[in-house]
Amino acid sequence: LAWSPGGALLASCGGDRAVRVWGRAACRVSLQCVATLEGHENEVKSVAWAPSGSLLATCSRDKSVWVWEVDEEEEYECVSVLNAHTQDVKHVVWHPSQELLASASYDDTVRLYREEEDDWVCCATLEGHESTVWAVAFEKGGERLASVSDDKTLRIWRRYNPGNQEGVACSGSDPTWKCVCTLSGYHSRTIYDVSWCHLTGALATACGDDAIRVFEESPTLSHEAASPISSPSSLTLHCSASVLRTSVEAEPSRRNRPRVSFSRHMSLMALAVFPVSFLE
Repeated sequence: LAWSPGGALLASCGGDRAVRVWGRAACRVSLQCVATLEGHENEVKSVAWAPSGSLLATCSRDKSVWVWEVDEEEEYECVSVLNAHTQDVKHVVWHPSQELLASASYDDTVRLYREEEDDWVCCATLEGHESTVWAVAFEKGGERLASVSDDKTLRIWRRYNPGNQEGVACSGSDPTWKCVCTLSGYHSRTIYDVSWCHLTGALATACGDDAIRVFEESPTLSHEAASPISSPSSLTLHCSASVLRTSVEAEPSRRNRPRVSFSRHMSLMALAVFPVSFLE
């Protein structure tokens, strides 16, 4: 599911290979289907609206990512079918302020797309995960991207533009994305989802081990205490809280903070949204 930026439309997807867009007609309170988008050849796994609200991205088990354009009359047209992945595509997400699209796949990679000469192209492939990448999330500024995987790790990727002060090489005018941090050892099973809070900067991960963990950046910690991949500009994250079954188990430094309770999940953990006060 994904709400449009203005909140007027809701996009849904599922096993019937179709994407449906829901909205409220004049003088109606309930949502009704205003458009059905067909073309994928297998289950549609994820939908995402661009910040402008004029583009909708979809991905599927048919290994493709589709970009749909919405005109002023709310008619939907597929403007690009992207076949960069070699396996199922699990998740799509847009950059928070640019028309830059990211996708996660069963082929162990994250791919980035942008529009170029009236068509969409794959502009970067992020490799490093050792198994299926289930989800990706941009930080508020869009300069960093988080990914989570079946390999039980969380990776943080950073964009380096040409001429960057760190001296990271770029190809022509294209930016380079490099992994600046890899977190492992916190989850014991597949990590299925990740959410980057645009208010606090905290990262939450959801895992098949019945736990959600929250990570915060620690720029003042020494590099010996971190586990980032070697990089011109490393990033240190620490786990500030863990949600195990029905309660939050805070790290020692946060045990005097408010506690938050959640109902127990009987299957895979879904996305959790923490109140701002929890991390203040």
